[in-house]
Amino acid sequence: MKTPLFSTDTHKITVSGAVKGAKYTRGEILRTPTGYQAALYTAKQVFHENISPSALHGYVENLLSSTFTHCNAWDGTFRYAVRVTKKGKILTSRTADTTPPKEDKEKNHLIREGMNIPILTDIGVFTQENKIVNAKRDKFIQINRFLELIADETRSLAPSALLNIIDIGCGKSYLTFLVYHYFTQIRGMSVNMLGIDTNEELINKCTLSAKKYNYTTLTFMTGDVKDQKNPPLESWGKENACNIIISLHACDTATDHALYNAVQWNADLIYAVPCCQHELRSQMQGGDLPLFSRYGIIQERTAALATDAIRAALLESVGYKVQIIELTDRENTAKNLMLRANKVQRTNNIAHEKAVHREVEQMCTAFGFKPALLGLLQPSPLNTQSHQTSL
Repeated sequence: MKTPLFSTDTHKITVSGAVKGAKYTRGEILRTPTGYQAALYTAKQVFHENISPSALHGYVENLLSSTFTHCNAWDGTFRYAVRVTKKGKILTSRTADTTPPKEDKEKNHLIREGMNIPILTDIGVFTQENKIVNAKRDKFIQINRFLELIADETRSLAPSALLNIIDIGCGKSYLTFLVYHYFTQIRGMSVNMLGIDTNEELINKCTLSAKKYNYTTLTFMTGDVKDQKNPPLESWGKENACNIIISLHACDTATDHALYNAVQWNADLIYAVPCCQHELRSQMQGGDLPLFSRYGIIQERTAALATDAIRAALLESVGYKVQIIELTDRENTAKNLMLRANKVQRTNNIAHEKAVHREVEQMCTAFGFKPALLGLLQPSPLNTQSHQTSL
């Protein structure tokens, strides 16, 4: 590498894309008053090394020839990118950029390194010393993203407010525990929380964990969301309570039943991350738009997006303000969209809800869809009664 990869006044360098079998997973090099300091990360440790300015280029070149395939650098004026191809060819680029790197967002996370959160240790995100396990850093970021999306809609709640939270299809429940921890330990709020799942073995394990963590108002029960007629929490209808439904990765139409129950129970907030959206794909017909069903991958993605769009619109048709939010980077998981619904009071509720419902019917007609949630809501008149949320 005879041509310098970046300028001699570089402020920050990151290296990534570790080759197979490499000791390190990523690295960061920052300028110091006397030179540079490198931090190279393994799955569980970080190794530091001081580097003189004259040795910087050689140090990075050695990393790119032995350990990493990508390098990014910034000198205050330009941003440099380096990529090593599979054949060993070096590709470089330079773009003007005077914007300084963003401040480390981890400093503002709701869950931060050093906090004593037993579930994070038990699932391997934190070490026994409450440090982030480097290999689980992406999971740590995803957890915070999820909690931030819940926090956004509950910041205005008074500390004295009561939260009733039901997690439908809770599974292993690590996010259930973290939501409970956030509200009770970080926000200091009163919470009654229940996790429901059909897997009795998982429910028994979660019950033992709740006792282990001394989470006294977090309980679990075995049950099928399709069989739930009334909210299982006795305090659900209590005045000045905020009622929240969470449904994460419930398979196929189980999400529809979770949303239906949330509507029937008049939940103030709904957070759903759908999964396995097979129902509409099996029903999908070309109609006037045959291209959407001609190619398998296009059909799959169209059906998945249509499923989320229809669910969101149907929630709007019964009095919710709905956002579809990207929960994580798509490179981490394709199941990365969250439906966040907030019960609202509009001045034109009936007109708005009827208009949205017509849009759902138009899409169903175009593709031959018969979505489960529409079938669940149709037997009874649309709930057009306004409900003033406690938020």
